[in-house]
Amino acid sequence: MTAAIPVREGLFQETDDGPTLLAGRCAQCGRTVFPATEHCLECGHRSIESVELGAEGELLCATVVHMGNGRFKPGYSVGYVMMPHGIRVFSQITTSGEQPLPSGTPMRLEIAPLWQEGEQDVLAYRFVPATKETKDA
Repeated sequence: MTAAIPVREGLFQETDDGPTLLAGRCAQCGRTVFPATEHCLECGHRSIESVELGAEGELLCATVVHMGNGRFKPGYSVGYVMMPHGIRVFSQITTSGEQPLPSGTPMRLEIAPLWQEGEQDVLAYRFVPATKETKDA
């Protein structure tokens, strides 16, 4: 069995209801940001509480990247997904095909190994189109 590590601590967690992204909300002014920061980007206050964003959102826009990088081969999709609290999350988008998904597509969070470092899988979040099957799971 391959060991797994998160790409960054504090971005996501598994819950009884499935995976969720973790944002930070300022206790002073209420601004919510993802990923969470040590101090509020609005008022500078340092009292940040963790907020679960959940696993469902709506695709704002997406594109297919035709240039590879060190970890991903050309032809992968990225985009912005609108989450609760008005949070826009930039993420890899899992699709089948060469065309980006249309705006407004319901999306579901997935935690998956995106690459390997040595003997360890690096876990990160990505979004997949939500279907009736993924919503019922």
